[in-house]
Amino acid sequence: MQFANVVKATALAASALWLAGCASTGGESASSVDGVEPVVTPVVQEEVIVEVQPVMDPAVQAVVDSGVVDANPEQIEMMLDKKMYSFPFDSSKLNQGDYKALDVQAAYLNSFEGNNKNIIIQGHTDERGTRTYNLALGERRANAVKNYLVAKGVAASRIEVISFGFEKPLDPEHNEAAWGKNRRALIVMN
Repeated sequence: MQFANVVKATALAASALWLAGCASTGGESASSVDGVEPVVTPVVQEEVIVEVQPVMDPAVQAVVDSGVVDANPEQIEMMLDKKMYSFPFDSSKLNQGDYKALDVQAAYLNSFEGNNKNIIIQGHTDERGTRTYNLALGERRANAVKNYLVAKGVAASRIEVISFGFEKPLDPEHNEAAWGKNRRALIVMN
């Protein structure tokens, strides 16, 4: 028991000496040394704004980079997705509204991203007319699309033309609305 009291007394004395060593001398304050006051500079944290750009589809990026078409990426994506081109009755003349979408298709096919793609253009007709006549008309429709793409720089050797005539209707009904859907050329990429 006496040993415990000695240990306590020693610990108390060591603590007192330690606290006495930490006490201030009453002289200069810790904030000034040799008459020099410390300068406190506030740290200004700059706000960094990182703008995250969505990753653009490589096909769309290729068309944007080509500079051939004046359109925003969303419009270009919609035109790249357009694979069906409609025709008036008994005609193989492209509609005026289809040229810009075909320009986008050509820009993609001529780009680094699309230059390894081959396409098949299928020509279709409505059910009116003979089989022979409709096969020829379907071929003229497919060739109208092919010729436009070739004029825009796509190699003719990368484009195959097939006519189905009225054999593969999009709409099997027998009315003007169905016939309008069936008069088309369809681009299929390989």
